[in-house]
Amino acid sequence: MGIITIARQTRSDGEAVADRVARDLGFSLVDRPRLEELVNEHGLTGGELDESDEERGGTGVAAEGEVHVDYLQAVLLDLAAKQDVLVVGRGGQFLFRDCPWSLHVRVVASPETRRAALQRVRELADADAMMEEADRRRSEWIRQHYGENWEDPAHYDLIIRTDRLGVEGAAELIRSAAEVRGITGHTAEIAAWIERRDVEAPAERSGGFPGFVHPSEAELARVLDFYRIRWQYEPMSFPLAWDEAGNVTEAFTPDFYLPDLDLYLELTTLKQSLVTDKNRKIRKFRELYPDIRLKVFYGRDFRSLVQKYGLPATAPGTASARGSEARPS
Repeated sequence: MGIITIARQTRSDGEAVADRVARDLGFSLVDRPRLEELVNEHGLTGGELDESDEERGGTGVAAEGEVHVDYLQAVLLDLAAKQDVLVVGRGGQFLFRDCPWSLHVRVVASPETRRAALQRVRELADADAMMEEADRRRSEWIRQHYGENWEDPAHYDLIIRTDRLGVEGAAELIRSAAEVRGITGHTAEIAAWIERRDVEAPAERSGGFPGFVHPSEAELARVLDFYRIRWQYEPMSFPLAWDEAGNVTEAFTPDFYLPDLDLYLELTTLKQSLVTDKNRKIRKFRELYPDIRLKVFYGRDFRSLVQKYGLPATAPGTASARGSEARPS
């Protein structure tokens, strides 16, 4: 089992390269059509998927206030735990960046090649403006949800120009790199890595501000700041399961801790039908730690809370730090 991610510039033939590599290696191709199938299975819509689309510039929050970026990340992780996957876009290079059995590729092409490709399809005189806007939206989406610059070459194992190598040449390079990296044949290791992700300490943005994973967390932080309630962001992980050697194999990390109230808060802004695993963890947490107070907010409950206090939504990560505290080391 292995993971390949392909980020691509608009009209760089990245989708064609991904399709070719997936077919050649027998990987499951996770692109927009495949994601549409998956979200439709759970009663979501293509429009809601747009809110989690880096090229369309969605915020990650649907009109009803339910965060579908969270759901899509869970889908990608679930697929990767079961089969070889090739993920096109969606910030896959950041979601899987710490996985040892992954290969991260960026597909690019010259402005002239991309412009010509766009004009063949759209017959637009302002092709340059269209490309710049699409790339800008993708860049902003990545920065919003992962706090990273997607153009930084350090995020990739390969950066390939399709206008020089073509689709087949690019696919051949990726196949060779996958072999050199030895990313296949690690089913158990990848599944265990995904299971351990909850134990990892969350990253922080520069300057000491929390790197909120989802917009809903920033909104809640603003509510707490408004009422001058001190809070800590993901200060502690609680072990839920251990292996025979005593190593933690599963943990639960509540989103917020309110020290003055001695209360943990967990946001579950997905539809309740989609949070089976999280609910299982919460039940286990309450069994193992009955004396620790935890309040869970589901999607509609949380949105009602924000609307009740009349606080306008802002981009994630922009909450004031007035009421926040640094995470204990």
